[in-house]
Amino acid sequence: MEPGYSNMMKNQMFDEGSQVSKELGGLPVMNRYAALKQFLFEKNIDINTFDIYKNPRKEADIWIMFEPGIRRYLFILKNLINPKKVIFFILEPRVVNPWAWKYLFLYRWLHRTFLSWSSDLAKKHPKQFVEFKVPVPFEGSRHAHFLGNQKRNLCVLMQSNKTSPVPGELYSLRRKIIKYFETRGDSLLDLYGPGWNTKDVKGLGNSNPFYSTLYKGISSDKWETFSEYWFAFCIQNSIPAGDFEYDPFMAMATGTIPIYLPPPNVDEYIPRDTYINYNNFKNLDELVHHLQNFVNTSEYVAMRERGWKYINSEQYRPFTTEKFCEDVYQAIKRTIR
Repeated sequence: MEPGYSNMMKNQMFDEGSQVSKELGGLPVMNRYAALKQFLFEKNIDINTFDIYKNPRKEADIWIMFEPGIRRYLFILKNLINPKKVIFFILEPRVVNPWAWKYLFLYRWLHRTFLSWSSDLAKKHPKQFVEFKVPVPFEGSRHAHFLGNQKRNLCVLMQSNKTSPVPGELYSLRRKIIKYFETRGDSLLDLYGPGWNTKDVKGLGNSNPFYSTLYKGISSDKWETFSEYWFAFCIQNSIPAGDFEYDPFMAMATGTIPIYLPPPNVDEYIPRDTYINYNNFKNLDELVHHLQNFVNTSEYVAMRERGWKYINSEQYRPFTTEKFCEDVYQAIKRTIR
């Protein structure tokens, strides 16, 4: 495995208790790789970061890498790695990694197998692309605790301050929502996440400073913070078919109702009655009016319960670590055929 980040090397990416895992503020990223290592071990496959091996080029039968890009292909060339032995995760959408999508038609012929959330790629190239969903595991034992937390405000938005020149980006919508609530003057939204209210945005890729009076800082535990709000805005990087991010599921697990702008094929995965669809409102005034009349109602409680029931059902299986491990295993089998 070549994770692309130095703090994930030495098998740190497979350790849920590692420092890099702790720095993610509760995001269940390392959980899936720890589960994957155990799953593959039971299949007699040993997966490690490449620095564990003395001679990885000779010892590794398969390479799994994140995000196709110039730096990755230079690594492949420098280490004389056969690209047919490389499985790429395409995790980011076009607005985050435009290179990977622009040149896919050229480099995809170098590889036997890819892993991608893209429903469109999986349908177009079913023999080469294994579709997976980013898993969002949760601790069911914390649910009662979350439900008991006091609500500190109506809405929360907890995402990074980013920008992108690529059509389809939703970063500008995040800023629009923030500016709207600032203009209202009643402080019904709290803002969290990296990159806001600072000049230092270098680590966020394409971004520029953005300041808001609604900013509350960076949460050390996203689950806990979500549970302290009635509603959570879930505005992804973009919404191509098949791309589902953490927030709506984390909201459901913490007793908070998602305000979600979903991908076009959302109905294949998430029941409509478990979240508030951002598209159903003409403007933010109409949405906020609905939210204010929705809190402390029996229908609010019913929607919250439907969300909890959904993420504990078989319908949620595409977003489990078990399904993620099975999908990666399928990609490995295709590559070593």
